[in-house]
Amino acid sequence: MDKFCIIVNKDRDEQLELTRRVQEFLTGHGKNYVVRMESLDSADEAWEALPEDTDCVIVLGGDGTLIRAANRLLEYDIPVFGINAGTLGYLTGVEASEAERGLERLCSGDFRVEKRMMLDSDINGQYVDTVLNEVAVTRSGFSRLINLAVYVNGALLDVVSGDGLLVATPTGSTGYNLSAGGPVVKPETELILITPICPHSLSSREIVVSAEDEIAVEIHESRRGPEVEACATFDGRVARNLKPEDRIVIKRSKYTTKMVQLDERTFFEVLRSKLGSVEK
Repeated sequence: MDKFCIIVNKDRDEQLELTRRVQEFLTGHGKNYVVRMESLDSADEAWEALPEDTDCVIVLGGDGTLIRAANRLLEYDIPVFGINAGTLGYLTGVEASEAERGLERLCSGDFRVEKRMMLDSDINGQYVDTVLNEVAVTRSGFSRLINLAVYVNGALLDVVSGDGLLVATPTGSTGYNLSAGGPVVKPETELILITPICPHSLSSREIVVSAEDEIAVEIHESRRGPEVEACATFDGRVARNLKPEDRIVIKRSKYTTKMVQLDERTFFEVLRSKLGSVEK
């Protein structure tokens, strides 16, 4: 790899100390690069196209920065390497303290590329977004409960009453899905997770379906009438207000995110570390 794009979350590297370290390393090894700066406040601004011959994108930030980068890079089909300048950093390849060691392996070709499945979604037949983590349908405003009919390949699975529902990828299993009580799965597997959020019934449970299944979620009226306050978010962005009879369809995307993995730690070692488990 010789040509890179560095995506920097300015909120995570305010003094640009990590950014300078990465630039100095690449310059010292004769590599070419461009830099794209962003912050949480400017995440929805127009995205400047990458040079066509870019070999790899290096993301400096947390999981949120990497997820935004994955969405913007859908058409590029190039690998992404994350250096964690955030908090948890499930998706990133190395911690900021090990940046140079990780870059050495990246530049020498000592890594593997792992393909992560993504999900496409539409509302009432109109495409909305492609996600790496999850689509969330949740109550909004002062709505107490929302009722969601969930279908898999056209067959009714459940009517969930509660705070909402998540449809997540394996990569997203350690995100919102984990907080909602959903299962954690290895990120390179290919399946789809359906996880109710604070359901009002003990019978509404998380479900795992095939990556090829199509999930549809319909908004139903509440017992109090048609004034339902609900919204859909896509990897935490692009919030859409929903009304009764709106229908969201979620299915596997043709796009994938290519993640650079160094194989220094297994997924389970990372999971124990991030969740604070005690070594035995």
